[in-house]
Amino acid sequence: MEIIRLKILIIGAAGMIGRKLVERLVKDGALGGAKIGQLDLVDIVEPTRPAGAPFATTTGAVDIAAAYVPPKLIAEGPDAIFLLASIVSGEAEKDFDKGYAINLDGTRNIFEAIRQRHLRTDGAYRPRVIFTSSIAVYGAPFPAVIDDEFFSTPLTSYGTQKAISELLLSDYSRRGFFEGVGIRLPTICVRPGKPNLAASGFFSNIIRLAAICRRLPHPCGDDGHRAARRPPQPDDARRLGDSRRADRGVAPDRGRGRGEAHPATARRDDRPDRCWLANQFLGQTRLGPWIYGRGQF
Repeated sequence: MEIIRLKILIIGAAGMIGRKLVERLVKDGALGGAKIGQLDLVDIVEPTRPAGAPFATTTGAVDIAAAYVPPKLIAEGPDAIFLLASIVSGEAEKDFDKGYAINLDGTRNIFEAIRQRHLRTDGAYRPRVIFTSSIAVYGAPFPAVIDDEFFSTPLTSYGTQKAISELLLSDYSRRGFFEGVGIRLPTICVRPGKPNLAASGFFSNIIRLAAICRRLPHPCGDDGHRAARRPPQPDDARRLGDSRRADRGVAPDRGRGRGEAHPATARRDDRPDRCWLANQFLGQTRLGPWIYGRGQF
């Protein structure tokens, strides 16, 4: 019996989610019960080749907004395609052309390259496409719980680009060109590495800068809520200390008396441009229980 070995393509493999996905695939050596035979990793900067992978790997630096790139990526007929690449929310709002070129045109270029291969093979080629969207497709006012029937009314360019891409994913899947799966990701906190231009980046900074006892501005009010996820850490309680004290702007002990006010607190940044973008993307944001995962997700 022939053993099926998958070809997997990850577009956006150099980012946080891409790196974690690669680590998991290398660890498991399989996806959906099928062994992996080849893993192709691309991004705007060349991803790091994983060490110890039990299958063939390739890496490359590409720009999916360039029309000639997607057909090359699809030429070998990957069985599963993870489309993770995007310009983050703050950058997409600041640079209108770049946001639409990557988040919308680049996405459709990939979808269309798959469709063309599907047509050339008389429908034999029909991969699975996993697309990462965002909760930015929603728009305020928000109910207490957002369910599947809540309207998609984005209030930013980034959210609009993701919402359009979701519709394309659905339509291309409906027509049978590929099997599409869309995932609306919330804020990931704490993001590793340096801060990026995401409108929600200050959430990670609240904890990142608190760890080194630095103040930081935040552009949102104190009376809302925010859906979020963070990678679980086994020593959260030890590292973060008493979250009830942190809610009051008092960080975990760092050689200070218990309960003493700590310099690592957040202060509001009232610059109009910062406040508008953050509030359109996030809604009103609670800076207390949410931070340590005790808020309503």
